[in-house]
Amino acid sequence: MKIVAEHSPQIVEQISSLLHDYNQQSNLSIPAYHKSKLILAAYEQDEFIGGITGQSVWGVLHIQLLGVVPSHRSRGIGASLLAAMEDQGRESGCKVSELTTMSWQAPSFYQKHGYHIVGEIKDVPAEGMSKLYLMKSLV
Repeated sequence: MKIVAEHSPQIVEQISSLLHDYNQQSNLSIPAYHKSKLILAAYEQDEFIGGITGQSVWGVLHIQLLGVVPSHRSRGIGASLLAAMEDQGRESGCKVSELTTMSWQAPSFYQKHGYHIVGEIKDVPAEGMSKLYLMKSLV
């Protein structure tokens, strides 16, 4: 056996197919695996000022990236992007939104918008820091 790093979309599709086949053999009432990529961008006078990415899978909205240009922060742009992404998730049938953030990044921002910390890995990437897992009901 040889293990190599791969970056091909075809490999991702093959892995997804294996997982799908395994799930179908489980004899459970699992809905079909469907993943939707969601990307929203904010502009002011045709200038990009922020964006958010996520995906919808099996009724879960997974928020991946959220960023706002530094000169436009603290103006509600992040909150608007987050709310718009949650609306997209609801339209895709998502019942919950989940994300990860680092302790020094934005946990209080997400908590202010209804997210709750449901998990933590302490001392990563360094002593005294944490990776946090947050979720919010969308129903």
